[in-house]
Amino acid sequence: MWYCKSMMKDGEKTMGRGFELLELVGRSRGGLRGREIAEALGVPVSTAFRQLKFLVERGYLRSGGGVYTLGSTLIRLGNEAMRQNPLSRLAHGILSELAEATSETVHLAERRGDRVVYVDKVEGSRSVRMGSMIGNTSPLHCTGVGKAILAFLPEKERRELVEKLELTRFTDRTITERRALVAELDRIRAQGYAVDDCEHEPGVFCVAAPVFDSAGTVPGAISVSGSELYLRGAQEALKERVLAAAAAISAELR
Repeated sequence: MWYCKSMMKDGEKTMGRGFELLELVGRSRGGLRGREIAEALGVPVSTAFRQLKFLVERGYLRSGGGVYTLGSTLIRLGNEAMRQNPLSRLAHGILSELAEATSETVHLAERRGDRVVYVDKVEGSRSVRMGSMIGNTSPLHCTGVGKAILAFLPEKERRELVEKLELTRFTDRTITERRALVAELDRIRAQGYAVDDCEHEPGVFCVAAPVFDSAGTVPGAISVSGSELYLRGAQEALKERVLAAAAAISAELR
């Protein structure tokens, strides 16, 4: 019995490390070398390379020039996950129309604990491209979609979540004081939409709005993101398009 439990714990640890490794490579954008991965995970180089070999053989990672990047198996699974996600399935057409109308990148995100995860993305036609990827996560307190979701949570849940959030600073515009964040969320609830004014990434401005289901809860939010040079001055026009698109998706969920 002790042997079985020990094997189960070892298996869970190995699986957990594998997921952590994949997320680490995914966040790196340009990929990582094996020794960098071992150092980040705090494991021996030999252990990291055994796991890397396993993941490369199954297509979860690919290796070129000693650098590991995400593989085709994850692309296939990501596309399938997007098709199976009911929110993404219902929203994708509306997101595409919004991206075409604004020429900017459009995101759809859901909350995962104290972060948001991007479940769909449609690139705009401008030359500026967002570094976000479907499956990536971002903080709640400094992204448009994160604040839009956070603002419309039930009061008790919102208050408790705000109290435990780690208000990490990403730019000189990031809100890092809880009192200021609470005031910002109150403004968002009053006006119905959120703005990320270069709070998460320098130079990136976005307008976001929550999506509501038939129960009146917030399963996600959408945003239009792009260069502050284009979007800050167009905020009023953008908010109308974003709110209309969010309302259309909400209608699909009812």
